[in-house]
Formats: sequence, C-alpha cells, structure tokens
Amino acid sequence: MGMNAAADDSFFQNEGDARGLIGVEVGFMGTNFQKDSGKTDINDNPIIEDTTTSSASIGLKFGAESRHYRAFVEGRIWNTDEYNNGATVGGALQYLIPTGDKLNLFIGINGGAINVYESDWDPYLGADLGVNIDMNNDFGIEIGGRYSSVDVGSSDMNKVTSFYGAYVTAIFKFSGDY
Repeated sequence: MGMNAAADDSFFQNEGDARGLIGVEVGFMGTNFQKDSGKTDINDNPIIEDTTTSSASIGLKFGAESRHYRAFVEGRIWNTDEYNNGATVGGALQYLIPTGDKLNLFIGINGGAINVYESDWDPYLGADLGVNIDMNNDFGIEIGGRYSSVDVGSSDMNKVTSFYGAYVTAIFKFSGDY
C-alpha cells in the first residue's frame, strides 16, 4: 500500500500505463487531385487532368496511448484556390518505439474519409511516422509526416487521389478514472 517513485520515472515506465490524449495540429497539406480540364476527347468525354496543390492545415485529435501504442480519432481542414475547402475525418494507430525517457519514435497507419469540392466523401488509407517529445507528464510535442492514398473511380473528376503532409501537434495528456 505504497508508491515507489524515482527521479528517472517516466510516463513510459510501466506497460500498463495508459493516458488520454487531446492534440491540436498545424501543418502543411499537399494533395494530388483529378479535375476536369475543360476539354473533351474525340468521343466528347471530358478529359481528366492530374494536378497538385498545397496549403496550411489545422486539425484536432482525440486518443489514448500506452507504453507502445497510440490510437487517435482525428480530423483536419485546409483551404486552397484549386478546390476551396478540404477535410479529412479518420483514425490512426501508431506503434511507439521508446528511445529515452522523454523521446520516442512512431510509425503507424491511418485511414478514414476525405472530402473536397463539397462532393462525396472518399475513403483513404495511409502511413505516418515521426517523433514524440514529452515536455512533462501532461504535455508533449509530436512532429510527423503522413502519406495517404484515396480510393476514387477512374472516371471521377474533382477528386483528391492522394495527400501528404508534415505537421506539428501539441498534445495534452491526462489520466484518471474513466
């Protein structure tokens, strides 16, 4: 009926430790997308043009972590001249590789749905990797990158086909009885 503490205790010390997470993300979002070129082929079908664009993005994450895993429900928005607003809603599962008391690397998968041009939501699947730095027991910084491929039909126009980005997230950590 006691508690042992040492100067080198860290949040990643015990396998059973689990914490809730809330993150605010800012970053760069690049997209590859298909759009109507305004031209038609010999059969009078519209010609689809592939193009890229990028902009700043902002996002929000809710999740939990244990010693080696993190899971998030997340969303982000961005705006470009090419297609106005874009948004993703999805989740991520990450494997954490502790490299010290205050630092770990992560690699993970992400998936969800993306919407641009105020059209239908299209499913995406991708990967992410980066580093987490624990500033203290209640706050950390995540620096990462992601790439995701979007499932669109070959004849679909005005659709994002893939997206990529780099981001920094301020992560607030909490624990308690749920």
